[in-house]
Amino acid sequence: MSRYTTFYFKLISVFAIVFSLSISSCKKDKNEDTQPTKKELLSNSWKITDIQASDGTSIIGLPVPEITCFKDNIFTMKSDNSYVIDEGAVVCSNSYAGTGTWALTSNDTKIAFTPTTGDGLTITLISVDATTLKASYELTNVPLPGTYTVTLKKI
Repeated sequence: MSRYTTFYFKLISVFAIVFSLSISSCKKDKNEDTQPTKKELLSNSWKITDIQASDGTSIIGLPVPEITCFKDNIFTMKSDNSYVIDEGAVVCSNSYAGTGTWALTSNDTKIAFTPTTGDGLTITLISVDATTLKASYELTNVPLPGTYTVTLKKI
């Protein structure tokens, strides 16, 4: 082999290695850029950190028994579309504990909960990310009716 042939062979080998590395690094970047779906983000355990009235006032700290017992509950939404609500340390007289199924509806803007017993509930999904879930629900049969926003943190 001539000196030039060896040189070109080495040069082509270097280009082949660089090219193959750049292709494999592009594939890694593509996989890393994949964003989780809303369902994947929702499939976690959550605990309430705030409840706001329609005017934006936080009511989480009010000494109302229903709020006190509700705010320490753990809400677990599973990827198989089942859910579990576990009472926290403060148990409500009318327990919120239960199980059922959940589903994203209305182009992923609402979450419909269907309990194993009792009436279903649909809430409006405001936002969800890797650590925070915000949703709203209109309450009519309470002393101060209105739309309330609940903020939950992933636990």
